[in-house]
Amino acid sequence: MRPLAEYEQLTNDELKARIAAVRAEAGDRLVVMAHYYAPDEIVETADVLGDSLALAKKAAESSAEAVLFCGVYFMLETADILLNRPEKIAERGGKRALVMAPDLTAGCPMADMITAEQAENWKRELSEVVDFSDFTPITYVNSSAATKAFCGANGGGVCTSANAEKIVRWAFERRPKLLFMPDSRLGRATALALGVAPEEIVVWKAGEPLGGLDVETVRAARVILWDGCCPIHQRFSVDAIRKIRAEEPNAQVWVHPESPFEVTDAADGYGSTTKLIDVVEKAAPGTTLAIGTEWKLVDRLRRRRPELKIVWPGDEPSICVDMSKSTLARAAWVLENWLAGEPVNVVETPPEIADAAFEALRVVL
Repeated sequence: MRPLAEYEQLTNDELKARIAAVRAEAGDRLVVMAHYYAPDEIVETADVLGDSLALAKKAAESSAEAVLFCGVYFMLETADILLNRPEKIAERGGKRALVMAPDLTAGCPMADMITAEQAENWKRELSEVVDFSDFTPITYVNSSAATKAFCGANGGGVCTSANAEKIVRWAFERRPKLLFMPDSRLGRATALALGVAPEEIVVWKAGEPLGGLDVETVRAARVILWDGCCPIHQRFSVDAIRKIRAEEPNAQVWVHPESPFEVTDAADGYGSTTKLIDVVEKAAPGTTLAIGTEWKLVDRLRRRRPELKIVWPGDEPSICVDMSKSTLARAAWVLENWLAGEPVNVVETPPEIADAAFEALRVVL
């Protein structure tokens, strides 16, 4: 296996040339995918750019035998689950497709805020005071395969920031109550948008007896949220929005629904990463926009549309360190080792987890 250190000594131009050489030799055996929050130089090399679930679905549609997925770990798990369903492996003559990461340590703090064990404990504690069969568990796509498997095994599903309202509506059609994990911000915004009364929404704090709630509050709740959040989107504030409105009275403020609820409430609109990109792309020249999501993407949008004034609704740029771990050096290292028949950083989800997680993912496919 070629050492990573060898690649870290090369210039970006040298790395790009080596990546291009691998791709030319591999042809349609290989697909390179990148999330919107990846660094510019990675975005420029990708075959497909998008949000996490959209990329995983594109991977599943591909006939490639290997995917370099420049994102974070939970995204690669989802891609592996969809790409390596038993029927797809059969179509490839029994051969698994490889899903490879530039850096296996690239995780998601929000996804790490709940484990499958914690979800099982949550179910156990709730079952002591309520009928758990009244609840449909929904996990945000930003969660581990094991957490998705918990939801799949308990009649629940997965949602994205783009389709959260649709999936939560589906959940309420099945059962009267909802568990939402791990992002309490998206869960609250979605429940309120669907007309759930604020007093019917409560937050469960891990590690506290009965989630820090009393029995009557739990029994009266229609929506119970896990107390998780995205550290990047958590940094946006109402004070920053007020400052923008004072300095730019005509500014339109758009934020991601992972932001605190008071921020989404103070904004002109909120939406998924894809929605925020669409807002920028459709804005008329001269428009002033405040876009609240990961800084690398916002900065890229600013450069793409210089005829707009795009401002930042926060005190300082919010950069996802884990998304930044997809570097050209690591991409070249993974690709050349794969081409040499020595694949590294392969993500493979255990079958028992993959099968239950797929049941949850069915809801959004």
